[in-house]
Amino acid sequence: MHYNRKDKFYKKAKEEGFRSRAAYKIQEINRRFQIIKPGMNVVDLGCAPGAWLQVISDIIGTAGKVIGVDIEDVSQFPQKNIQLLKGNILEESTQQDILNHFGTSADTVVSDMAPHISGVKFRDQNDSYELSYQAFVMAQKILKKGGAFVAKIFPGPEMETFRKQLRDSFTQVKDFIPESTRITSTEVYMVAKGYK
Repeated sequence: MHYNRKDKFYKKAKEEGFRSRAAYKIQEINRRFQIIKPGMNVVDLGCAPGAWLQVISDIIGTAGKVIGVDIEDVSQFPQKNIQLLKGNILEESTQQDILNHFGTSADTVVSDMAPHISGVKFRDQNDSYELSYQAFVMAQKILKKGGAFVAKIFPGPEMETFRKQLRDSFTQVKDFIPESTRITSTEVYMVAKGYK
């Protein structure tokens, strides 16, 4: 099926001042699972161009803080509760920078990271799993007990492995496909709550 880039969510994002249509995905995830609340400390991995940060900033309010991490440059925000960190999540120095911001007191870690698509299905699935797994490793270092984690993954053989890994560390793990996901996309969000 041909994907219309300028579909209703694309247009809505433009009208509402969001940096991308992805804003509606995190809104939907939060409506369903209540993983982000006022006053929380949140980490957004793979945050460029920053639509999730805009939504999270609005939810957490002035008492909360969100740090966005990406290997790409992300243009600054007027909101005081958003901090940006340029770095690769796979590198120890970036992980240390995140820890320096929050210590072990993040309430929620979200990841919308996706690999550069090669077009080779099994490779893209494996690369997606690797990114999700690294986000999970980071989450384990900074989440407080009872915290939540969200990661995007392309369904494939590794998905069940990832689900088991999450179940070992969280009391509740669910799959979720937001309505605002592109018709042509196969991505799934794994939502984990109740960090043990």
